[in-house]
Amino acid sequence: MKQFILTPIFVLLVQVYGYSQTFTHSGKVMTDSSIGISGVTVKLYERTTPTLTGFTSQTNYNGHSYYRSTSSATWTDAKAACENMGGHLVTISNSSENSFVYNTWPSGWIGYYQDKNGAFYSEPNAGWRWTQPYTTSGQIADYEVQNYTTGSTLTDIKSSINATLFNTPTLTSTGGKYLTFNGSTQYAMTGDLSGKFSGGSEVTTLILWVYPTDAGVLVSEKGSASLSSTWHESNIEITNVSGSSGTLRLGLWNTSSAISQISTTITINRWNMIALTYDGSTMKGYLNGVYFNSITFNRDAPYNNSNGLYYALFSSESTNMGDGTYAAGRLGDFQVYNTALTADAIDRNYMSTAWRFGVYPYSNWNAGEPNNAGSEDYIQFVSGGRWNDLPNNSLPYVLEFDYIVTTSSWSLLTSTTTNSSGAYSFSVSTNPSKEYYIEVVTPTVSTNISTTDLIGIGDVSLQKLPTKSYHYHKFDINLDSKITISDMQYIMDIINGTRSFTKTTLLFTSSQWSSLSSGTSNLKSTIPGITTNYTFTPTSGGTTNFYLLSPGYTNQSKLTY
Repeated sequence: MKQFILTPIFVLLVQVYGYSQTFTHSGKVMTDSSIGISGVTVKLYERTTPTLTGFTSQTNYNGHSYYRSTSSATWTDAKAACENMGGHLVTISNSSENSFVYNTWPSGWIGYYQDKNGAFYSEPNAGWRWTQPYTTSGQIADYEVQNYTTGSTLTDIKSSINATLFNTPTLTSTGGKYLTFNGSTQYAMTGDLSGKFSGGSEVTTLILWVYPTDAGVLVSEKGSASLSSTWHESNIEITNVSGSSGTLRLGLWNTSSAISQISTTITINRWNMIALTYDGSTMKGYLNGVYFNSITFNRDAPYNNSNGLYYALFSSESTNMGDGTYAAGRLGDFQVYNTALTADAIDRNYMSTAWRFGVYPYSNWNAGEPNNAGSEDYIQFVSGGRWNDLPNNSLPYVLEFDYIVTTSSWSLLTSTTTNSSGAYSFSVSTNPSKEYYIEVVTPTVSTNISTTDLIGIGDVSLQKLPTKSYHYHKFDINLDSKITISDMQYIMDIINGTRSFTKTTLLFTSSQWSSLSSGTSNLKSTIPGITTNYTFTPTSGGTTNFYLLSPGYTNQSKLTY
């Protein structure tokens, strides 16, 4: 087995071009006689960059980065390209964002399309949805009714801390799929979520998709799986229903032994997304993606008082915010986070999930659109920011990242070693937001100088071999810019231990080696060999070869590293 002393000496930077593709690069590491050297480590590093080849320069708005492609693609290919880069086709959530997009670019695909498999699909006006997924970072539980079929268990599709259904709420599989609770006996109880809050953190977000039909407690916090024993208080509740509206109240228990709460008007008999966040000091409320109020206080959570953490849905609650009764209505989804989602993340959650309940948050259709004039299922914006539905044509498109794209730190992606032929290769999935560098880690020779190494010097000095430029790197051991019998004496002194010798390895690029192998003069001053990091920018799909030479040794292919 070859032993290596590794010293990084060569780096090559790679800027990748194209949309959804594979980055490849290969080459060989060879001796002066073009014999492959095995076991040389080659590393591939990557980072992201805000400069994307094939796109306009970066434009930022409301904490997001936007780009427009400089070439065209079908809507489906554009969607795939955006998601391959970690972004998505632009989601437009309000008129301000729409104005920003169309004032920046004249037209392009956006991430709105008609889902023909959706529960509310009909031509031409229904079934429209955004491609952007909602935020799952920090999510610890997700009770999505879309995954329910039958029985008393409502599955937590995030962490499998399932909820139990009591007294058989009614499942409706059409119109978005939901469970109906009768407002008198039916409710759901989650499993214990307290273990998901590290170190007793009281930071949280609750998100509820609900279709309330009357007043009552929609969500309440429990210290156990019991409705009324140990810790219990209302968190999301509707009071004072009159006609089609009521008062939505959000609250959490505080250290003064009361519920700190905020409120707003809510429309009943329709789907609503209700969100509550608490960041450690401030609770904020959102209704259908829009912030409505906040309050600052010190929360007191049940799991920090020798209890667990359970959530009851649609049950009665004696520690309430004004109503306390079983809620009547439909449940679509209940999500719990151990982080406080930002206002932007709440809005994106709403935009991403509203389609499931037949809710269409924002649109800006051109007159007479959508009209489905020939399988038109995809949307572009045009002059004035108006939207048209079109077939899957090829157009420029707008890419959005839900953060400001900056140049990230380099990180090691993968590494390899040269094979018995001295070859290395990389093949990794890539996109225009990534760039790479390759680091060749040169091995230091461990073989000792011996009398056989006198042969090469003798052959060159006696003109048995024609002198090549690289021979000066290889055999001018005494550094007098000549290859003579004195270099042979220097070798003997090294062998006898009367002279010191530092084992080194020089690396040369293909172009450098071409000059050294074709030339006859001493080029050590102009091509000394690479001993520090060296960078250049090849393209994906290229080949880069190197040559290693260890001064003092006749047969480089016999060296041990």
